[in-house]
Amino acid sequence: MRRLSFFLSFIGIASTTATACYGPADAASAHADSLRTDSIARARQDSINRTLPGYVIDSARPIPEEIRRFAARIGGNPVSMFAHASASREALVRRVVRDVVASDSTDLSAAAITPREFIDLVYPSSPYTHPPYEQPPDLVWMQIANPSAAGYRRLLARRGGQAFAYVGYGCAGKPERQGANTIHVDCVVTVRDPSHQAIKQRWFGSIIERDGRFKILSYRNQF
Repeated sequence: MRRLSFFLSFIGIASTTATACYGPADAASAHADSLRTDSIARARQDSINRTLPGYVIDSARPIPEEIRRFAARIGGNPVSMFAHASASREALVRRVVRDVVASDSTDLSAAAITPREFIDLVYPSSPYTHPPYEQPPDLVWMQIANPSAAGYRRLLARRGGQAFAYVGYGCAGKPERQGANTIHVDCVVTVRDPSHQAIKQRWFGSIIERDGRFKILSYRNQF
């Protein structure tokens, strides 16, 4: 459970170091799982904030320094590949279903990216390192980790331990390429319940692919 504890406890670190907080998503905006959609929402909110009395622009640090500080804060050695990843997108989806059925919180947590993987492999090639979407890594990570952790808990609470059989999955969204990473969004899982009824649901938000290795970028879901 050590990996699970770190996955959830880091959210508190991100919340205290970030300069803004994540707002509740509109239920109709399914594409909010993609990083691009979140960045547009943040840019819009920032524009609103700038019109408020007393708004102060902080002196921004260079992105390399922001990365260095984030990495130092979370600790650990730099990584060059995703750990505990799956060999294909379908293998990852099957793994998520298997973990939910078995209530295997440890492996379900291991299937998602870690803070170290985020800062070494994800953030540097994201749109958030340059205008118009430039944001410090603490804020970006918080806006991934907070809804992901909430979705992770709800998924286990509402579907964990139930005898689902995997049927298939599909990702309707167009994959987004960010450097060596490809992000797959709008994925729906189809399972069969004990009464043999097929159910289609969003059990996670997005999948990230890098060098033929697949992990969950966000567990944000419909629950």
